[in-house]
Amino acid sequence: MTCPVCAYPDMPYPPADYNICPCCGTEFGNDDAMLSHDQLRAQWLANGAGWFFGNPPVGWNPYMQLILGQLLPPLLVNVAPTDDTVAGLVVRQGNYDLVAA
Repeated sequence: MTCPVCAYPDMPYPPADYNICPCCGTEFGNDDAMLSHDQLRAQWLANGAGWFFGNPPVGWNPYMQLILGQLLPPLLVNVAPTDDTVAGLVVRQGNYDLVAA
């Protein structure tokens, strides 16, 4: 099962009936009663997109998980001073121009 909030692909139970995603911590049937999955995702991202329960899978990256789950578009970055464009997820550091794909 895939979490509709964070795109975690290995939920042990369906995202319903008060089951909790081990990745983002959404309790389905409770947290999503008043907020949409998009709003819950925005909150999770705003709070640092941390792993909720136990240890994350080796090499886990919340942003790549969202991109692969098609819940976050890949970003393109123009690397100064050239016009080269690099595809992939980029975290803002320094003077880079980020452009949504």
